[in-house]
Amino acid sequence: MKIAIIDDSIFMRRLITGAIQQIQPDAVLTEFTNGEEALAQLPKLAPDLITLDMLMPKMDGLALLEALKTSALRPRVIVITANVQNSVRQKCADFGVTDFIEKPITFDKLQASFTKLLAA
Repeated sequence: MKIAIIDDSIFMRRLITGAIQQIQPDAVLTEFTNGEEALAQLPKLAPDLITLDMLMPKMDGLALLEALKTSALRPRVIVITANVQNSVRQKCADFGVTDFIEKPITFDKLQASFTKLLAA
């Protein structure tokens, strides 16, 4: 499984990476610091899954989801964010986001999301 981790916080990227390595040890992980950087590389990477923060510089998570809507890529997306407004959740649902995890993230939250995703 190829997974793109998109978050502007190095701390969050390391936390998510560490948890995924425990849950899915064979996963190939690639980290990006914002949506713009990710969008340039995602076609080559062709990830099966994206973990996505909403609040980032240059291109935020919603803008990246909008751009992905018109691309040939169809990865599953887990949004991991502190932005828990109902309007954001609804927009994520409209874009087909697989799951929505509220920060602060814990290993248990990520494991539950992965378990649900892998069972689908």
